[in-house]
Amino acid sequence: MNASVLFRWSGPEEEHCQGEGITRDMSVSGAFIVTATCPPPNAVIRMEVFLPLSDGGSKALMQADMMVLRVEHEIEGNPRSGFSAVGKGFSLRTFSGRGSRVVNGVVGEPEEFMEGEE
Repeated sequence: MNASVLFRWSGPEEEHCQGEGITRDMSVSGAFIVTATCPPPNAVIRMEVFLPLSDGGSKALMQADMMVLRVEHEIEGNPRSGFSAVGKGFSLRTFSGRGSRVVNGVVGEPEEFMEGEE
């Protein structure tokens, strides 16, 4: 999945740093971000992932506070870098009522999934 990402962290002297990139891999509790601006290992970052929804006109925002596990430079012969981060999970919100209906239709409640499997 390739989704746009913004991330922020505090530098060594408490200065505010930020970067942007693209997801290479994502899971419920982590992600690998391809970017030219990598936070250092063990930095706590605020990550915002922007997901286009299937209705074509809406976007969803996933947010999480995560810790950088590792940083890689020159990925697959490409001069770009990347990093992996892990946390307790993402929170999800949408930017429109229409997008909320799309997300709710996909995500649903756990009971709805259980009923559909009978």
